[in-house]
Amino acid sequence: MRERSKDLRVRRTITGIRKSFFELVLEKNYNEISITELTDRAGINRKTFYLHYSSLDDLVSEVEEEIVEEILEAIGESAENFDLKGCITNFYKYLETRNAVQQRLLCDDHYSFFYESVTDAVLKSKPFVKFFEVAAYPTIVRSYTICITFIYRDWLRSGKKIPFDELAAQACQIIENGYNGITKKK
Repeated sequence: MRERSKDLRVRRTITGIRKSFFELVLEKNYNEISITELTDRAGINRKTFYLHYSSLDDLVSEVEEEIVEEILEAIGESAENFDLKGCITNFYKYLETRNAVQQRLLCDDHYSFFYESVTDAVLKSKPFVKFFEVAAYPTIVRSYTICITFIYRDWLRSGKKIPFDELAAQACQIIENGYNGITKKK
């Protein structure tokens, strides 16, 4: 987490920049957001923005760091205990409690770069490094991790037609047992 000034004016400026950025995230795709538009909306000039961030990507990196910390707080114990069901369920619960901006950043295809960066940071964290050390094929494990999020994203896109608990249970089943774990038994 970055150190920020305790000066009230600085905190207000940063809050204004972030608020304006979050509003733009809900309205536009990342490649459509400009610093000029962001600073106009925040009521500051570009020079003020650059006092706090070196670029729009720098602002995004700060938000990513915060979300990574939150995700690790939500799933850290489960990950440390190699509890796959706990990881998936707690991750889905985390996603369900996010606001519209955070859900867009983590689940919208136009912000996939954000999700990829957050995923990489989470997977480089201490609990997951231990997990990868015992995995025969870490790249396949990474792919499964991405699939867990895609299952959730698809559920969102389809209008949450199945109950949340069933979503989590089915995701756990397919990840633990593959396709055979979720097929209807005859």
